[in-house]
Amino acid sequence: MSAVLSTIGTMAGTLLQSNAEAAQYEAEAQQAIVQSRVSALNYERESNAIKERVLANMATSAARSASGGISPYESGSSGYYLDIASLSAAATDSRIALNNAEIARKMGKFQEAQYFSAARTTRRFGKIAAVTKGAINIQEMASYSGGATGGGATP
Repeated sequence: MSAVLSTIGTMAGTLLQSNAEAAQYEAEAQQAIVQSRVSALNYERESNAIKERVLANMATSAARSASGGISPYESGSSGYYLDIASLSAAATDSRIALNNAEIARKMGKFQEAQYFSAARTTRRFGKIAAVTKGAINIQEMASYSGGATGGGATP
C-alpha cells in the first residue's frame, strides 16, 4: 500500500513541478508584454519630444526673422531654409522613434508567444513524465512482488 501511495506522490509531485514551471513561463510572458509596452511608450515620448523641439526651434526662428525685418515664411529666406532643415531632420528622427516603438511591441508579442509555448510544452511533458514515472514504479512493484507471472524477484 505504501508503494502505491509513494507512486501517486511521485506522479503528483512531477505534475506540480511542471505546473509551477509553466506558471513561471506564463508570468515571464506577461512581463515581456508589459516591458514591450513600456519601451514602446518611451519611444513614442521620444518622438513627441523631437516634434516639440522642432516646433520650438521653428517658433524661435520665426521670431528672430521677424525681428530682423525678414519674412520668416518667405521662400528663399534663411529662416525658411533653417525650418526646412529642422523639419527634415525631426521627421527622420521622429519616424525612427516610432519605428522603434513598433519593433518593441512586436518583439514583446513574439516573446510572449515563446513563453506561452514553453509553458504548454512544460505542462505536456510534465504529464508524460508523471505517467512514465508511475508506470516505472508499478513495473518495479510488480517485478518485486511476483507480478503477473507469479515468479517474484530474483536475487
